[in-house]
Amino acid sequence: MKTAYYLTSNANKLREVEHLFKGSTKLGFVKARTGVTEILETDLRTLVLNKAAAAYARVRYPIIVEHGAFGIEDLGGLPGTLIRPFWETLEGGICALVRPDRRRVTLKSAVCFCDGRQRKVILKEVEGTLADAPRGKGGFHWDPIFIPKGHTKTFAEIAEASLDDKLSISAAGLAYAELKKELGL
Repeated sequence: MKTAYYLTSNANKLREVEHLFKGSTKLGFVKARTGVTEILETDLRTLVLNKAAAAYARVRYPIIVEHGAFGIEDLGGLPGTLIRPFWETLEGGICALVRPDRRRVTLKSAVCFCDGRQRKVILKEVEGTLADAPRGKGGFHWDPIFIPKGHTKTFAEIAEASLDDKLSISAAGLAYAELKKELGL
């Protein structure tokens, strides 16, 4: 396989992917000054396929992109793929939007590899709950407010103790692990 590049404008995503792929000589990392234009789309698979095509058109090298969705049951699955503008507007205030007895969340991640001929998508999801308030430092968007099922700490708190532990249970970490195997990285 030729070298593939990872394109993101998110420094925290870049840190996690570099950690997951450390030691690979076949994957280069590109942090864009600005991200590719993302279509307004609620279907995660469609969104990441279009994002990968746009990223490939920009760099003309095999590329890997990722997009997540944060679906709060009490809000009918919103904000879903629109988590970024939600987070930029409300941040931890998202926690106050949901009733205490209706805090179930489904976290999804789609990773897509595009080499100009094919686009391969891997989708993963993790169930959990919305914290009452943000807890922990670091991570991105939902990490301080998402508590994975079977745990009492948020992703941010888990990552503070061990990034490997967080990535082993996060939807993005699981998707990247599968992609890494499939691409032989």
